Amino acid sequence: MNKLEITRLLLILFAVSIPARAQLWSPILSKSTAIDWTQAGVGKIPARTAVCANLTASATVTQINLSLISCPPGQTVSLAAGTYTIAGTIVVPSQVTLRGAGADQTILNATGTGGGFVISLGSGGAPYHPIALTGGAMAGSTNVQVSDASAISAGLYLAISEQNDPSYVSAMGSEGNCNWCDGWTSNGELARGQIVALTAVKGTTITISPALYASYTHSPVAVPFNMSTTNAGVENLQVRANNTGYQANFSMSACAYCWIKGVESNYTDGDHVDIDWGLHDEVRDSYFSNAFLHTPGMSDSDIQIALKTSASLIENNIIERAHESVMLEWGAAGNVIAYNYMMGEFDSGSPNVVIGGINFHGAHPQFNLLEGNVLAQIYADSVWGTSSHTTAFRNWITGTNRVCSPMSGRGKVDCSSAQGHYAFQAARAVQISYFATKNNFVGNIVGSAPMQSLSAYGKPIAQIPRLEFPAERSYDTAAIGWSFGYGDLSDSGHASACRVEKSTCHLKGTSATNLLDGNYNNIDGTTHWTTDITNTLPPSFYLADKPQWWGNMPFPAIGPDVSGTKGPGGHSYGNPAQSCYIHSMGGSDGGAGSPLRFNADSCYQSNPANKPSANKTQTAH
Repeated sequence: MNKLEITRLLLILFAVSIPARAQLWSPILSKSTAIDWTQAGVGKIPARTAVCANLTASATVTQINLSLISCPPGQTVSLAAGTYTIAGTIVVPSQVTLRGAGADQTILNATGTGGGFVISLGSGGAPYHPIALTGGAMAGSTNVQVSDASAISAGLYLAISEQNDPSYVSAMGSEGNCNWCDGWTSNGELARGQIVALTAVKGTTITISPALYASYTHSPVAVPFNMSTTNAGVENLQVRANNTGYQANFSMSACAYCWIKGVESNYTDGDHVDIDWGLHDEVRDSYFSNAFLHTPGMSDSDIQIALKTSASLIENNIIERAHESVMLEWGAAGNVIAYNYMMGEFDSGSPNVVIGGINFHGAHPQFNLLEGNVLAQIYADSVWGTSSHTTAFRNWITGTNRVCSPMSGRGKVDCSSAQGHYAFQAARAVQISYFATKNNFVGNIVGSAPMQSLSAYGKPIAQIPRLEFPAERSYDTAAIGWSFGYGDLSDSGHASACRVEKSTCHLKGTSATNLLDGNYNNIDGTTHWTTDITNTLPPSFYLADKPQWWGNMPFPAIGPDVSGTKGPGGHSYGNPAQSCYIHSMGGSDGGAGSPLRFNADSCYQSNPANKPSANKTQTAH
């Protein structure tokens, strides 16, 4: 069998072997607002102990790429400890792993120019050759009918989409229309969708995996395409950027079942990771530290998940001093962002603004799960259109972040009282714009000691548990736990705050479209439970049991039913990534001294630091 035949067989076996199961969220969430997140990511990442090539630090990009392309399926190209000069792009092909000796041992010193990526897993996307869906395109369906099946066969992939449903989907945002948001058209008219594997064809009926997350009834289409790469991985190495013009340190584009594991991204010229047109990809157990630029634009020094990437997993990572940490946009669907520690983000042009955490930006992300993260903010913005069906479960959202010098370029990070401060402008832990609907917020902890101690212009700022349009919203004299119905960061609620000529730029009562249940608010010390829903929360919405990498920390570690900790209300131990950063790496809130030495094995393999007594950050947050 060749690589493509192997991949097709694996996909077919995977699709028919998943038994029906009750969802972990079923006592709490509606079936119309949640999906099966248990299959997100690669699954079990293969060990690939067979090594096809051993390279040393004298190897060039050309030699590394020749070894990768010559490597038999299921084997590994091994990079010994040392510093490698990378004046170009390393391309990892299907069924091959590129593995270093450890993120603190194998260092790829990136010096290439002219854009592109330091390490690329896949390229290209889904060329727009739509086929009409004529039946079966309903939520939960794994069999749909197409108008013409002559151009499709098992082993291909489909990007499913439809014309924007005007009741809740739009590419028009508070800064104009996102013409590029669907990746195909000139006006973003196919913003919502997902990617699936095509596992069988019988006449005009096709079988797909995963099942459809939602119904598609507005002139739905299926766009067939080939993944450029499958089952490729990068492990246990460091990319050290030098501000020479790369678009990102790592890229996964049109890549299925691909992964990044145990890596360090030491500064970035653009983004740390770009994931586009992907399915079942995974980024885990890694450290993403610092950036040369901290401004909005073509990149945000983040992990970006875009262009209908689906069923992918971002788990157990440390992300510090980015512009944003994780951004979902351009139709990203059904992904899981879980148990990551994110802190120290800032905008160098507005260093007092609370920015970072997880941002929904650019129409139309849907059905994404945020679980167990420690982060400054969850923000579904209005800039480039709508988002929907986000579920946030057991996160600790601190509501501010520590901003430290320097504001740009490489340099020792200083968080001393003279060089570091907590951001106080737009201090809103959960900020849901009028363009974000049908979301679930369950079992989260909102607020922190720094947020509740913020001051502006020499005076303590007001603490507001929840605010919704049409109430007036302050930019820099109030910290808000929950904010609903406004537009961009500066939207005060006045008509003069509108950025474009539109009939609306804020909307009353948008919180009514969301479920808020069991969330603890540190501002007023209360937990709100929704009537007629059980007050018993499962440990996870996607993990059946405590994962092996978790360590000795209690599981779950965050939630209104967690007690005896130093977090807000005694309800948060943090998570293993935070514990790794503080205890094993010697890190501190804000990223003082970073980038720090990182090795995934030291942090996560039977690490005694992953226990409550070792998690020092509870006093800081």
